[in-house]
Amino acid sequence: MFTKRVLRSLLLALAATTVVLPVHAGMVGTAQLQANPVAVELGNIAQQRDWIREQLVTGGVSEADAVKRVAALTDAQVNRIHQRMDEEPAGGADALVILILVLVITELMGYTDIIPNWPAE
Repeated sequence: MFTKRVLRSLLLALAATTVVLPVHAGMVGTAQLQANPVAVELGNIAQQRDWIREQLVTGGVSEADAVKRVAALTDAQVNRIHQRMDEEPAGGADALVILILVLVITELMGYTDIIPNWPAE
C-alpha cells in the first residue's frame, strides 16, 4: 500500500515537471536593438495578421477567438508564424506524448485496464 502511494506521488510529480516549461525573460536595451534591427514592414505585418486569422478560422477556431489570438501576437511572432505555418504540424507529437503519459499514469493508478495484469502486484 505504501509503495503504491509513493509510486503514484512520483508519477504525478514526473507528469507535473514534464508539462511545465521554463520561461526566461530579460530586459532588452536600446543598444541591443540597434545592433540587431528587425526589418518589418507595417503593411506586410497587417496582411500577415489577416492571413493567420483566416488560417485559424479555416482550422476551426471561431472568428472572435481568432481575432483575439492574432491581436495578442507580437510582430516578430506574426512574422515567424507566417513563415512556418505550412511546415509545422497541428498538435502532432506533443499531443501523442501527453496521451501516452496519461494512459500509463491511469494504468499504474488502476483507473484503466489497458494492459491486463500490469503492474503485477
